[in-house]
Amino acid sequence: MMPRIDVIVLTWNDGELLKRAIDSALASQGVEVRVLVIDNGSDAPVSLDHDSRVEVVRNEHNRGVAGGRNQGILASGADLICLLDSDAQLEPTCLQSLSAAAADPGVGIAVPVFGGQAPEQTAGRAPSLGRKILRLCNLRNDYAPAIRSDPSMWDVDFGIGACQLIRRSTFDAVGGLDESYLFGPEDVDFCLRARRSGWRVVQVALARCHHPPRRRHRRLFTRRGVAHARAVCRHLWRHRGTARALRGASA
Repeated sequence: MMPRIDVIVLTWNDGELLKRAIDSALASQGVEVRVLVIDNGSDAPVSLDHDSRVEVVRNEHNRGVAGGRNQGILASGADLICLLDSDAQLEPTCLQSLSAAAADPGVGIAVPVFGGQAPEQTAGRAPSLGRKILRLCNLRNDYAPAIRSDPSMWDVDFGIGACQLIRRSTFDAVGGLDESYLFGPEDVDFCLRARRSGWRVVQVALARCHHPPRRRHRRLFTRRGVAHARAVCRHLWRHRGTARALRGASA
C-alpha cells in the first residue's frame, strides 16, 4: 500500500506559481497525494481546474504563514503532511524518498535537497547569532553544515519550510507552528522544538525539490526588514543554548 501524504500549499496572490506547485505534487510517484490549498486572503479567490484530489479553503483575511499552515494540517486526515511553498516544485520521487526516510519512527521531519543549491543552504545546524548576522547582512547564504555520517540521509537541526514532510504525531507533540511568529522564522523554530522533544530531523539526498534560493541583497532597512530582524532576535533569544544542548545530546 502506498503511503498517503496530504500536501498543504499556502497561497496569497500567487497566480500561475500556485498551479505549478500543485501540478508537481499531483505528479508524485509511489505515494497517494491529496492537496489542500489554504487561500490566505488573496485579492481574488483562488480558482483551480477541478480535480478530486485538490481542495481549496478560503480565508477572508491573511492568517500568516504559521496560522495558515496550522489550519491546513488540522484539516488534514493523513499521518504524513508535506508543507510546500507555492513557489516550490517537487520532483516526481521527492515525496516517496521523504516518506521512506519517515518510515523510521524516530524521524519527525524530513526535508529535501533543493535543486541547484548545496544542502547547507537550506538545512543544517541550529543558526548561531554570528551566522544570522552574516545572513541578514547578505554576507552568507548557508548554514553550519551537519555531519553526514550516511551519504543518503543525515541528521540536521532544521530545514527550511519551503518543503517539509512532517509526521502528525510530531506536530501534535510540539503544539504545531508558533503563530506568534509573523515575520519568520517559524519554520526553524518548529524544527528546533521538535529536536528538543526528541524527534529526528533529517535531510534526504535523493529527495529533490526546486525552490528559488534565498534572495540576496534583501533590504534590511525597510519596515518588513526591520520586523524580520526583530523576529530573528526574538528567535535567537528563545533558543539560546539550543545548539549547545543538541550537540551535547548527540555526543
